[in-house]
Amino acid sequence: MNLLLFNPNQVAADGTATASPRQLHHLRQVLGASAGSVFRAGIIGGRQGNATVLHCDENSARLALDLPDAPSPRPSVDLVLALPRPKVARRVLQTAASFGVGHIDLVNAWRVDKSYLDSPAYATDDMHTQLVLGCEQGRTTWLPTVTLHRRLMLFFDGDANRPPATRKLVAHPGTNTDLSQFSHSQDTPRTVIAIGPEGGWIQRELETFVHRDYTPIWLSDRILRVETAITAALAQLELLRR
Repeated sequence: MNLLLFNPNQVAADGTATASPRQLHHLRQVLGASAGSVFRAGIIGGRQGNATVLHCDENSARLALDLPDAPSPRPSVDLVLALPRPKVARRVLQTAASFGVGHIDLVNAWRVDKSYLDSPAYATDDMHTQLVLGCEQGRTTWLPTVTLHRRLMLFFDGDANRPPATRKLVAHPGTNTDLSQFSHSQDTPRTVIAIGPEGGWIQRELETFVHRDYTPIWLSDRILRVETAITAALAQLELLRR
């Protein structure tokens, strides 16, 4: 991990933090931590800085936090994602969090296997763990929020209540527009990009996105797996932002 990311409830009033079992294992087995070791650290939704190991053994670790840096700002990209296969969902969530995504809407779609909705991969606690791992990799304290929609129209019905987006995109093979045709400025506070399931959105779904002011774009001449499409989309948006 590139950032020890603590839940606020791990931090005591005196500014020390107690490592979770997962963090303890990583500190000992991967980082070789001992008293006096210093690592980059932060609090979910809060400030960043350094953590100095005060005590570390096979049973527990306690660290002193010094967090002078401001919290990570809310990322300018939100993701709408048709539920991927559970066995890749965890990697997808980690990737999105490490790239820096503000919010993730997980949606049902025609080509999504309905059994995915009840998979343990989409349990709240499991998704939280994957997002934390992604934030630790990407070294950000902004933990993406997630909403799961059991029907695609439930997502569309709630779209009016979300923060306004100046750019709404839906990825779909065979369209005529790519991200090189867009510009980015300080007047572009939020981009939403929707990525479909394996096999893509059906035509009716694509038409609904277009009706809701989403612009169809293509990411590659090739047909990509969902996890590859997400990486390509977020990387291209990051390049556009720069």
